[in-house]
Amino acid sequence: MPYLAPVTTVAPIIGRHLKGNLLRESPASGKFHLKSVTSNHLLDSREMLRSLALGGAWLLLWRLAVLMEYAPHASIWFPPAGLSFAAFLILGLRALPVVMLCSLIATFWVDDLYQMQQSWVQLAYTGVLFGAAHSFSYYCGAALLKQLIRRSFSDALPKIILSFLILGTLSSLLAALTGTQVLAGSGLIEPQDAGAIWLPWWIGDMAGTIVLTPLFIGLLSWRYPLIESWLGGLDFQRSGEGMYGFLSKLLISTSLLTLTMLLAAKFRYSEVSFAVFFLIIPQMWIVYTESAFRAALSLAVFSILTAIWVAALSLMDFALVYQFAICVISASAYFGLAVPVLTAHNKQLRELALNDSLTKVASRLYFFERAEQEVARAKRYGHPISLLVFDIDHFKQINDQFGHTAGDSALIAVADTISKGLRQSDILGRFGGDEFLLLLPGTALDKASETAERLRQALQAVKVDGTRHFLSGSFGIVQIEPSEDFQEAFERADKCLLKAKKAGRNQIFSDQR
Repeated sequence: MPYLAPVTTVAPIIGRHLKGNLLRESPASGKFHLKSVTSNHLLDSREMLRSLALGGAWLLLWRLAVLMEYAPHASIWFPPAGLSFAAFLILGLRALPVVMLCSLIATFWVDDLYQMQQSWVQLAYTGVLFGAAHSFSYYCGAALLKQLIRRSFSDALPKIILSFLILGTLSSLLAALTGTQVLAGSGLIEPQDAGAIWLPWWIGDMAGTIVLTPLFIGLLSWRYPLIESWLGGLDFQRSGEGMYGFLSKLLISTSLLTLTMLLAAKFRYSEVSFAVFFLIIPQMWIVYTESAFRAALSLAVFSILTAIWVAALSLMDFALVYQFAICVISASAYFGLAVPVLTAHNKQLRELALNDSLTKVASRLYFFERAEQEVARAKRYGHPISLLVFDIDHFKQINDQFGHTAGDSALIAVADTISKGLRQSDILGRFGGDEFLLLLPGTALDKASETAERLRQALQAVKVDGTRHFLSGSFGIVQIEPSEDFQEAFERADKCLLKAKKAGRNQIFSDQR
């Protein structure tokens, strides 16, 4: 990660491109007229401010990286690389002007810091080459990642994370290889030195890219909320939970890091420096218990503090160890982010499979699955078990007269009313439309009939929302016999329901073999 010509300005939003020509010929008059200067040709002031803010952030991060340099043109970690990758990912080529400008500024700044006494022509030439090399490297990686994201399904978060880690690593490698060649070609380093510089340069850029790109994406997602739709369910919005718990965890993590670094400085054994890898445990604790943004923020704090301690405690001999630790811990943490997202997706899929989406009672598939299990258990222990099938009388008329919203409300009200009158062991499900199923384990036909009558009366007290229409229901009841399976019992109960409807509705019919 060069400090010589940091060409990776994570170029912020440089304002909108000018559209069209200022003058346009009028077909009717043959004359030219001005288009709306305000709407089409003036850079939006807010966009300009954002561009300046992002450019300033890039230069500030670059200066911070220079302070932590441990080898020529290489720092423990190079934050502008992550900012560049995030900017190209979100802004595309709109980030390019800011990157190039920051590259030029940083090149002249390097000359001033290190008293290299290069001519301004040489510095400008080097800055442009660095800008091109750095921008090309991170733009290519960001563009490929964006294409992969757009082709991925919404639940492809592990694939997105793996793609980011691979492309971020390759982009950093390309930036290091081209950057060292630019330095050698411009005469700022000896050609034979390029082979010794590219590795620490690459690791530093890679650490900055892997650690900080997600944080910068999170920050930009507040301005561009559609970014979250790319991320497979990953939510970078700020958590609504209190900060006390997060700050406590962050304090524990940073305290352990500080202790580890102090021990490494005292004993100066390489084995002690490897203890930093154990700090993945508190980082994963934060990942699993906090929002994605807070996890990214925690990793950023961890990497910054690591770089500060390496410089402050003169641990440059172990710099590569800490660089790899930053990369490995960050990569593991980002894969850890997929766990709560996948858990949430699995929970949602489970709810869709088990529960009816409207009434929240058991779905048809799940009800039949549970019913088969309960019937088998009842047969095994010789317990009675009964099945009720019921529907709402004249439900089609409710939809036709009051609308489908009222019909949906009626179904929800029926499910709620019936559920309140059931035991914990009873299973209520929706067969489809306005037809419901109720399994009563341990209940014989006579008790099931009493339950049906109680539920029928309860339904008569349910009124359709926004109307004066009260509901009623028709019931079919059977006791499942040891000689039949559940499907046969269901068909018998359904025939009883048809008889109840033909007999005038709001009635109960039962059948016992």
